[in-house]
Amino acid sequence: MQASFFQAARRGKNEFFRYLITILLVIGGVIIGQVPLGIALMALSANDGMSAEQLEQLQQNMDFSALGMDQNLALFLMLLAFAIGLLALLIGVRFIHGKQIVDVLSGRNQLDWKRVFWAFACWFVLTIIFELLVYAINPGNYSLQFDAKRFMILLPIALIMLPLQTSFEEVLFRGYLMQGTGLLFKHRLPALILTAVGFGALHFANPEVGEFGLGLMMAYYIGFGLLMGVCTLMDEGTELALGLHAATNIYGATIVSFSGSVLETPTIFRIAEVDAGLMGIVALAAGAIFLFLATRKYAWKDWGKLLRKIEEPGDDIVANTPIQEG
Repeated sequence: MQASFFQAARRGKNEFFRYLITILLVIGGVIIGQVPLGIALMALSANDGMSAEQLEQLQQNMDFSALGMDQNLALFLMLLAFAIGLLALLIGVRFIHGKQIVDVLSGRNQLDWKRVFWAFACWFVLTIIFELLVYAINPGNYSLQFDAKRFMILLPIALIMLPLQTSFEEVLFRGYLMQGTGLLFKHRLPALILTAVGFGALHFANPEVGEFGLGLMMAYYIGFGLLMGVCTLMDEGTELALGLHAATNIYGATIVSFSGSVLETPTIFRIAEVDAGLMGIVALAAGAIFLFLATRKYAWKDWGKLLRKIEEPGDDIVANTPIQEG
């Protein structure tokens, strides 16, 4: 019988100071992970004599080719910070909170990789289908830019480093912080909303915000966070969110890119102009279909629990959902 995500959250030590120390550890890890990229940028800017204005523009559009840096190398160095951040977070979970890693990932006794891969495949296919529909509307907006040599270098970076980046964000928001805020407020709804807003704030500096507007992009990021949060709460684990998020970023880094994207990579196709309104409609439709399919596949019936308090130890519903020890 499936356990509760918040039963797993109660394992280990959950004092507030432990969350504070772990968050500081994560911030430190991300900063350390940014050092190689910073060194590379300083070396390149010193050689090219770039002005402060040019460096500011670089921060806005994330196009490191202006400094002569290869896009694949830039992607690897950018993602390294998230990989180190993930390591720092897992260290905090294991040694500061005294939890098993799976405790912040799922109510199950181990991560359900079938769920991860199903979500990845489902979202990837949905993205391709909607991309084809958008292409049918305006085929002239797409151009083929496939470069086999550069793509073959990009592919392993995308398949290895991007899942580390997306896993960092999911373990942090849908796992660690959702459990922490849930235990703090003793209610699922604040945990869902606060982690979605926090996820949106994490992407505040992305170049898409400047390209398409703060309101639209924050709605997109927070909405995406809500989608993954709902999946986590309904499925009692982060597996679907892990797969969905990885599919999103890998698709954007390898298949179709556009000017102003945070992932400036040598993708197969490139879009000349992005219809932001249409992008929002596509995201809503894809999210609704994904939730429908997940609901059918995993027999989600108790949607009301999203609005209910988190059960305390000893409640009947907790007693009826024992945790399987690994």
